Amino acid sequence: MRDIVTLLRRCVRLLLKPVVGEFNFFLAVWLINCSVTLGYLVGCAFIEDNQLWHALRCLALGTAVSYFTTLLLYLSKPRWLRIVIKAVVYSVLITLQSVYVFIHLNFDMNLGPRVLVLLAETNGKEAGEFVTSYFLSSASLWTYAIVLLMLAAVAVAEWQRRWLSHLAGKRVMKGMIAIIVLPLTLWGVCLTGYYVSLARCQHSKQLNQWVNDFGVDALDHLSTSYYSLCYLAVADNNIAQAVAVAQGVASSAVSVYEPDSLTVVFVLGESYIKSHSALYGYVHNTTPCLIAERDRGNLIVFDDIISPYNATSQVQKNVFSLNDMSRGEMWYEKPMLPTVMHHAGYKVGFWDNQRNYAKTEMFTITVNSFIYNTEIAALSYDETTNGGMKMDGALIADFKKRSRMQPGKYNFYIFHLMGQHVHPAGRYPSKSSNYNYFTPDSVRRSEPWLTTDKKKYVAQYDNATRYNDQVMKTIFDLWRDKNAVVVYFSDHGDEAYDWRDHIGRGNVYSADARLFHSDNDVPFMVWCSDAYLARHAALVEQLRAASSRPGMLQDAGFLILRLAGINTPYYIPERDISSPQYRPAPRIVYDKWNYDKEVKK
Repeated sequence: MRDIVTLLRRCVRLLLKPVVGEFNFFLAVWLINCSVTLGYLVGCAFIEDNQLWHALRCLALGTAVSYFTTLLLYLSKPRWLRIVIKAVVYSVLITLQSVYVFIHLNFDMNLGPRVLVLLAETNGKEAGEFVTSYFLSSASLWTYAIVLLMLAAVAVAEWQRRWLSHLAGKRVMKGMIAIIVLPLTLWGVCLTGYYVSLARCQHSKQLNQWVNDFGVDALDHLSTSYYSLCYLAVADNNIAQAVAVAQGVASSAVSVYEPDSLTVVFVLGESYIKSHSALYGYVHNTTPCLIAERDRGNLIVFDDIISPYNATSQVQKNVFSLNDMSRGEMWYEKPMLPTVMHHAGYKVGFWDNQRNYAKTEMFTITVNSFIYNTEIAALSYDETTNGGMKMDGALIADFKKRSRMQPGKYNFYIFHLMGQHVHPAGRYPSKSSNYNYFTPDSVRRSEPWLTTDKKKYVAQYDNATRYNDQVMKTIFDLWRDKNAVVVYFSDHGDEAYDWRDHIGRGNVYSADARLFHSDNDVPFMVWCSDAYLARHAALVEQLRAASSRPGMLQDAGFLILRLAGINTPYYIPERDISSPQYRPAPRIVYDKWNYDKEVKK
C-alpha cells in the first residue's frame, strides 16, 4: 500500500512539473483560452439554460489543451524555440480573444464557423468598408482596451516568470494545482476522444450527432476553432453530395399524368403561431380571408401538422429536399423538389423575400449555399429573385409586375414570405390605421407578465397575421380562374407571451409540451381553384379525408409531387399525407424527442 502511495506521489510531482516550472505561461494560456468557458461556468448560477455538467466538461477539455501547450514549452530547451512557441501561442490566443470580444460587443456573436465563412466570403473592398464603419465604435474602443489589458497581463506574467514559478512551487499552491488542475487535465485527456470523432465527421449526420453528444456552447477558443474548421469541411462535403444528387436527377425516369395545363404554388410562411390563427379557433379574427376560402370549399385545412425544428434554415433544407427523415435520410442525400419538378417539365420560379435577409447570419449562408448553389440552381429554376421587399404584399406585386418567366403548360411557383418574423410591427403597414385592427385593449388576458407594452406586441403580432391573411388571398386571386393548387404552411411557430413571459424562439434544452405547441405546431393548408376541384374530385376528397391525420412538414414535398401529377422514383406514397398508402411515422422533433409522447405526458 505504501509503495502505491509513493508511486502516486511521484506521478503527481512529475505531472506538476510543467505547470509549476512554466506557471506564468500556463496561467496566461488557461485564462485566455478558457475565458468563455469560465464565463459560462459563472453564468450557471444565474442563467437557467447554462448547464453545469457541460460547463465542467468544457473546462476540463480547455484545461487539457492548456496543459499540453505548457508541456510543449517545458520540454523545449533551446531558447529560440521557446521564444517561437510563446510568440505563436500568445499571438493565436490573443487574436482569437480579440476577435471574440470584438464580434461579441459589436454584433452579439460568438466565435464559430460563421466567422470563418464571413471572412472567406469578404473581399478587400468589403473588408475596408467594414473596418471604416466599426474602427471607432464604442464597442471597438472597449475591445482595444481589453486587448491592451491582456497584452499588459501577459507582459507582467513574463516579467514575473521566476516569482510566479516560485509561488507555484510552494506547498499550499502545489496542493491547489494538484487538486484543481490535474483532475481537470486528466478528465480533459479522457475527453480528447471527442476531438478524434469530430475529425472523422464527413457529413452533417455525423456532425449533428457529435454536437448532440458534446455540444458547442462554452468550448475554449482553440477547441471552437477546431470545431469550426471541421464544420466547414463537413459543409463542403454536404454541398458536393447535394450537387451530385441533383445531377443524377437528369437520368431518372419521370412523367406527368396531368392532361391539362396546371399551376402548382408553394408558399412558405414564417414564424406563424398556429394558436393565433382564427382558422384554428383563435379569439381574434386574424384570418377572415382564409376562413372565407374554407367556407367556400376551396381551402382544405390540416389540423395536426408539426415542424421538426424551430429554425428556418433546418426546416427549409429538409422541406425543399425529398429526403425521408423517418428513415434517417439527410437533406443532401436526396434531390430538391424544384429539381425534380423542373426535370418533369415544369417551369419553376422562386420569389424569396428572405434570400438576402440577415445575409451575414449562418442560417442564411447555409441555406443559400444549398438552394442557390450555381449548379443546383441551373437544374432547378427558370427564374429567381433577390426579394428584399419590406412587405410580403410588395413581393407579390413585384412578381406580377416583373416576372419574366413565360408560363408553360406546367408551372411551379415558390414564394418564401417574411410572414410574422422577429419584428411583427414591421411585417405589416403599421403606420396605416387600415391595418391596425387590434390594439392592446383588444388583448383581453390577465396573466401577470402581460403589461400594456407586451399586450401591444401581441396586438402587433395579430395584425401581422391578419396582413399575412390578405397576402394569401392576393396569391389565390392570381390563379383563381386557372387550373391551380396552392400549398401553404409556416416553417415554424413562435411565442408571443402565450404561456410565459417570452417572445420568439430559443435553444431547446428539454422537452416541454407548451414549448412544442408554440414553436412546432404550424398552420398547414391546401387551396384549390374551382377548376382544380372539378378536375381532381377524387384527389380532393382524399385531401379532405386526410386533413386530421398527424404529419410533419418535411413530407410536404411528396404531397406536392402528387398534386402536380408527377410520376418519379423519388415519390414515396407512405410519406404523402394525402395518399391511401400514407403511414404516420414517429414524429421526432429536434432530432431527439418524440413529439406525441412528450405532448401526451
